[in-house]
Amino acid sequence: MRAGGMSESSKWKKQKRSPRTPRHTARSPSGQMEPNQSSTLSNNNLSGGVPFIEPGLSTSSLPASDSAASSISSPTTTDSGLDTGSKATSREDLSDLEQCSSSGNMAANASSLPNTEITSPDPQCEGRQVGPAQSVSVESIPEVLEDKDSVTEQSDTSSVHDMDYVNPRGVRFTQSTQRDGASLIPYGLPCLRELFRFLISLTNPHDRHNTDAMMHMGLQLLTVALEAAHIANYQSLLGLVKDELCRHLFQLLSVDRMNLYTSSIRVCFLLFESMRVHLKFQLEMYLKKLMDIITSENVKMPYEMKEMALEALVQLWRIPSFVTELYINYDCDFYCSNLFEDLTKLLSKNAFPVSGQLYTTHLLSLEALLTVIDSTEANCQDKVLSTGAQEQTDDTLAEGDAPNTDNTADLTRLTDTNGLTLPQTNNEPVCPPTSGHLMAEKMKLGRQDQGDNDAAEKKPSKKPHRFSSLLPNSQELLDIRTKKKLLITGTEQFNLKPKKGIQFLQEKGLLTTPMDNNQVAQWLRENPRLDKKMIGEFVSDRKNMELLDSFVNTFTFQGLRIDEALRLYLEAFRLPGEAPVIQRLLETFTDNWHKVNGSPFMTNDAGFALAYAVIMLNTDQHNHNVRKQNIPMTVEQFKKNLKGVNGNQDFDQDMLEDIYNAIKTEEIVMPDEQTGLVKENYVWSLLLHRGATPEGVFLLLPAGSYDHDLFSMTWGPTIAALSYVFDKSLDDNIVQKAITGFRKCAMIAAHYGFSDVFDNLIISLCKFTTLSSESVENLPSVFGGNIKAQTAAKTVFDLAHRHGNILREGWKNIMDSMLQLFRAELLPKAMVEVEDFLEPNGKISLQREETPSNRGESAVLSFVNWLTLSGAEQSGLRGPSTENQETKQAAILCIKQCDPEKLITESKFLQLESLQELMKALISVTPDEETYDEEDAAFCLEMLLRIVLENRDRVSCVWQTVRDHLCHLCVHANESCFLVERAVVGLLRLAIRLLRREDISSQ
Repeated sequence: MRAGGMSESSKWKKQKRSPRTPRHTARSPSGQMEPNQSSTLSNNNLSGGVPFIEPGLSTSSLPASDSAASSISSPTTTDSGLDTGSKATSREDLSDLEQCSSSGNMAANASSLPNTEITSPDPQCEGRQVGPAQSVSVESIPEVLEDKDSVTEQSDTSSVHDMDYVNPRGVRFTQSTQRDGASLIPYGLPCLRELFRFLISLTNPHDRHNTDAMMHMGLQLLTVALEAAHIANYQSLLGLVKDELCRHLFQLLSVDRMNLYTSSIRVCFLLFESMRVHLKFQLEMYLKKLMDIITSENVKMPYEMKEMALEALVQLWRIPSFVTELYINYDCDFYCSNLFEDLTKLLSKNAFPVSGQLYTTHLLSLEALLTVIDSTEANCQDKVLSTGAQEQTDDTLAEGDAPNTDNTADLTRLTDTNGLTLPQTNNEPVCPPTSGHLMAEKMKLGRQDQGDNDAAEKKPSKKPHRFSSLLPNSQELLDIRTKKKLLITGTEQFNLKPKKGIQFLQEKGLLTTPMDNNQVAQWLRENPRLDKKMIGEFVSDRKNMELLDSFVNTFTFQGLRIDEALRLYLEAFRLPGEAPVIQRLLETFTDNWHKVNGSPFMTNDAGFALAYAVIMLNTDQHNHNVRKQNIPMTVEQFKKNLKGVNGNQDFDQDMLEDIYNAIKTEEIVMPDEQTGLVKENYVWSLLLHRGATPEGVFLLLPAGSYDHDLFSMTWGPTIAALSYVFDKSLDDNIVQKAITGFRKCAMIAAHYGFSDVFDNLIISLCKFTTLSSESVENLPSVFGGNIKAQTAAKTVFDLAHRHGNILREGWKNIMDSMLQLFRAELLPKAMVEVEDFLEPNGKISLQREETPSNRGESAVLSFVNWLTLSGAEQSGLRGPSTENQETKQAAILCIKQCDPEKLITESKFLQLESLQELMKALISVTPDEETYDEEDAAFCLEMLLRIVLENRDRVSCVWQTVRDHLCHLCVHANESCFLVERAVVGLLRLAIRLLRREDISSQ
């Protein structure tokens, strides 16, 4: 139905067939239609006579067509913009309609709205008495339509066409044939399907009648439909979504008009947000198209298109469990793309600006990566809370309290197998539905009360063949991914040399030895990555005749006409050019087809001849080289060529004509032979075929499933992107977002015990503190004046305090930073003053003041230096400037907030493995001979001794390492020095506190 697509003359022709005024049209007492009603009718009807009904609006305020169309189930349109022979009511329509009909009188019990009247038609025009006015509402329309006597009388005196209603647009609506006793449903499924199909047809960019405004209007209306309706519940509507709608939307992604591009992305989001379980391969194609747009190097592509594509990904990523479902349904599928892995790499790469300047696309890529981290972190927090709540419940039960079984039963009843919560309807007040969506919900509940649930609700969740259960464990998924890599390698070798690829898969144990023809044939059919030309060469080899039989047996030809079966057959491989090979392939095909279809022809040879004729007809009709030389064959010539071929008899002439028209209308596409729209049609048909097989099963998963596996794949790219953005960005909000991302990654790593992830994160953050890269002289001023470095330092120490248990290699970087802080005199006083036996106050500072060995020489040198220094240098020697003092104070304050001493005092709570790594780090950072500094070595030694004393309850686990280190310092010392002195004092301190322990005293 195309709006405005009908001329006035054709409109009159259609209306002449219905001389009587439709009985549903409201009239004035004089028998004439009210002019305001007529104008309202034409203004409110949308392209097909289906008005929008506002909730709670009485039918007296509706246009006349509303009450007329309310009794119409099936529209038959004769608009010039509609193909009269296309999309007839399907079996699915009728089956779904029967389901709806059983509850069609549901709304009749709803209370009518006041002051709402519909006047009966004029008795002179209808030949009936004027009945009393009836009070109706939108919900009570079926009750009015149940007047069977009037319907019977009308059918006796009028023809079917007399009951038709033609709206001002020229669209004819006819009564649908109803079963006896079944009430008419307003706006029944066939009507909705036709309207839905029409809206989808408006979005076809290849239809030259569709202007940009029409396509945009169609997309907007489809958006409303998808937001308001449960389309997936009806197979007839779902079929339109899978095929025409998805295809048109994907084609619109290639247009350069932003309004169409944006609207199509919005509709795609609504589709995959609610119906992705039915659209597995459509979703795969959609995500690939978005990836192509994001990575496009075309200079003509607007920047906004890339931005919109990334926003679409972020929106999808925010759907709970969406990324998990991508991983399970695609990355863990042998013959699908690694969508989650590829998209993660793409987003990580796109978060790194080439020019060094951050744009919106870079931040959107980071946003998508952080969405996965956010959801994983939230799930980890929930698990921690639920574990704590469970422990409290166990404690309560142990005290004798019984659980509330009623509440548990209610929760169980409200939660389905996929973890999705259903609305609780028991306590809801009974009220009339106020919209079509609520009416559909109520009808659905009515069917459930009658035990007539939807077929989808009857079926349990399907399990893909590759899984042993609906929720396979991580090891099983790892095995599948390993096998998938081997299959990809074997496929690549097969596409170069088939025998080599088969041999490789046999060596890896993926194919049996000797070769199982049925197994190989199934692999050739299932694997979409295989080269169709190589498949044709391999199965047509004279040595593989048994394999060819097995290959043909994988097709389901039963019930298909020979040209339909041949089309399916030839789409699976590239037909070789040699005549003997073609003959071998067709003979095997026709033998199988003839057998499974009950031998419809006189002989098998007749089927072979017809199949060969179909291929020749396809070439004659669609090969451009042939068309240049000869006029295409007519249907009469086609029939003449096959005269007497069917065992000296003729084939059914109607069948031959149908075959001819089918081939002429739609070419049998040879794989890899066509380009453009023809090849696009071929690829799309393959996608639909795969979706109808068990490969199209899509698992919906509960939130939090496989977070461990997802994080192990995303942490590397995410931390790299966070580090780059943190380093390059000058925006405080973006810096804080990066820090938040670091913290959440750390929390997840700690939750799952990923020490390597936590170490990598700490090492990355330590670089941004500038503590290891700056010289000691400049460190206070540089660190004190760098807010970003201070933020990184606070984050490092906070993460070490919180999650030190899983820190391993990262301890060395933290200890290096501590040593730099000691050299720059930025550590708290308590950390540089240590216990001593000789000093009066019992404390000695590790930062000793320099005492020149020869004061006289030093005084002379100082006087000479003073004479040679410039004025600026002399002023610098007087003391640091005010600015430097302020930055140093800021640095000291920041380090105080970091509380580095807590690493020592809280070390007693560390796990043993982490404690051992910390002590190894302190021993390893001791300077070597080239960069030997006695004070640095003494500082590391003192921290080591303090940690040992803090952990004296388990000192036996680490004593061997500490003893060896002290022995090395004391025994191998060449001369008495400050470090040896501190080692001896430390040994005495340990002896005082540890000699009472029998396990240590002997050592």
